[in-house]
Amino acid sequence: MIPMNKADFEHSPSGSLVPTERGQWAFVPNPLPPLLDERAKAALTRPLADASAAVGELNGIGRLLPDPYLLIRPLQAQEALTSSSMEGTYTSLSDLLLLEAGATEENRAPDTREVLNYRVALTEAIASLNELPLSLRTLRDAHRRLLGGVARHRGASVQAGEFKRNQNFIGAYEIEKARFVPPPPTETLSCLDAMERFIHREDRDAHALIDAALLHYQFETIHPFADGNGRVGRMLIVLHLFQSGLIRHPILYLSPTLEGRKDEYIDRMYEVSRSGDWLGWISFFLSAVADAARQAIDTADRLRDVERNYRAALQQAGRSANLLGIVDLLFRTPAVSIPQVAEHLGVTYRAAQMNVQSLIGAGVLQEYPGTSNPRLYVAQDILKAISGDASDA
Repeated sequence: MIPMNKADFEHSPSGSLVPTERGQWAFVPNPLPPLLDERAKAALTRPLADASAAVGELNGIGRLLPDPYLLIRPLQAQEALTSSSMEGTYTSLSDLLLLEAGATEENRAPDTREVLNYRVALTEAIASLNELPLSLRTLRDAHRRLLGGVARHRGASVQAGEFKRNQNFIGAYEIEKARFVPPPPTETLSCLDAMERFIHREDRDAHALIDAALLHYQFETIHPFADGNGRVGRMLIVLHLFQSGLIRHPILYLSPTLEGRKDEYIDRMYEVSRSGDWLGWISFFLSAVADAARQAIDTADRLRDVERNYRAALQQAGRSANLLGIVDLLFRTPAVSIPQVAEHLGVTYRAAQMNVQSLIGAGVLQEYPGTSNPRLYVAQDILKAISGDASDA
């Protein structure tokens, strides 16, 4: 990887260079919004229309669902997996859901707790928008939840929920070899304050998707935390789109799409800083939004097929309403224990156990090997629908 070259950024229209304490140069982005000329605005008309249409179709599917969580929870699980894997934190979908259902951590992938933290942080951040507007506090709370209990494994400089105290850098283990050096701690708060003012401005003449592209670039360029910036930055996208009302439910997540185009994703943001290529970045972002919406639609179709098959099989067999109630639970959490089922249905442990055995007999649930205290049961068809392939999740 080629180290950051001062000459590449000296005449950037997107920001300026400032010296760091160690004699390197750091890039400080200009406040949003950038000035887009008429040519750029015209060039964005078609990508914006395509992305808006795809998001509109996804919203339509969300409205048709009897319970939006049929789609929300599975998509959030996939987002947690892929956003984390982009930062080198890996686990499987089954390990994530088993840990969430109460499995012990000793037999799970070591990064599973951190991926689960991401899912919880995302869920809590979305819920917080019902009470408070999106702000720096929202992002700090999300970061605190994300790295809570795991920050100690990432070095003494990583403080969960706190902005960076030391200079960070991107793309290397030494600042001298870094591809990009974001603003130093002394500049970080002023950059973030300007970004927050942009979020809360009243004269909104840009489309919410354009704003999302600008905000994501700005946050990633500021890189305000010692660690976890990529994941919090991708949370910021859905938080902004949900708060703006562009998506009716939190069902649009870009990480699965960005993971497949990771090199271009990074290069496009770099070029904004280096040469002011906002058109290239925003066009890429809108393309990713359209792809992500279509992927979510495909996932929704697969999940609805599984739900219909489950319900048809159980109704044809004349099974009880309790079994259909467990099916509803499985789309929120595809790995369950008998105590969870008993609590969900409001029945005794023995009654829940009998219902779970009925679902095993119907092919809906399978006991997951190696789990005990509690023993866990998994709906593999739902896991396969979420992951998008026929292989074991």
